[in-house]
Amino acid sequence: MRVLFAFGLGLLAGAVGVVLWFTVDPDFEARTEAVAGGGNITVTFDERALAAIVARELAAIPGVGERPATDVEVLQEGLVAVRFGVGAWGVGTRASIHFDPEVADGRLVLRVARAMLGELTAPDSVAALIEPPLQRRLDDAAGGLPYRVVAIRTTDRRLALDLALD
Repeated sequence: MRVLFAFGLGLLAGAVGVVLWFTVDPDFEARTEAVAGGGNITVTFDERALAAIVARELAAIPGVGERPATDVEVLQEGLVAVRFGVGAWGVGTRASIHFDPEVADGRLVLRVARAMLGELTAPDSVAALIEPPLQRRLDDAAGGLPYRVVAIRTTDRRLALDLALD
């Protein structure tokens, strides 16, 4: 009985070893063909990072407040939803704006898909506030070298931008 058990255990260990051999890359080489847009740098922002960036920029709009409560959600359909409070001390209304991140001439552009801002400000001026700090982070990632944005992904509640160095 022990021999049969040892044979079965060896057979199972061998099968697991074969599966691991074919699924693990023993050379640890990067697979460049898996990159969506053909870029060689990927900059990823999660929802919390985007909310922190947006909150700091929204404080420049009159009526929003010094530190607005900001919530950002990266939607599966490719939009970035920004919701924030207008007013101070918890008194006020909630505003929202949905951006569609796009590539134009190799640069990131935030197009306004829809907005509910009341009489606060024009949605395009909010986009104009948010684009520069995101662009600065892309410039930093490129290390001062010329680049272009080649792909945008909105998966796993993250905004990922693929850059190709020129």
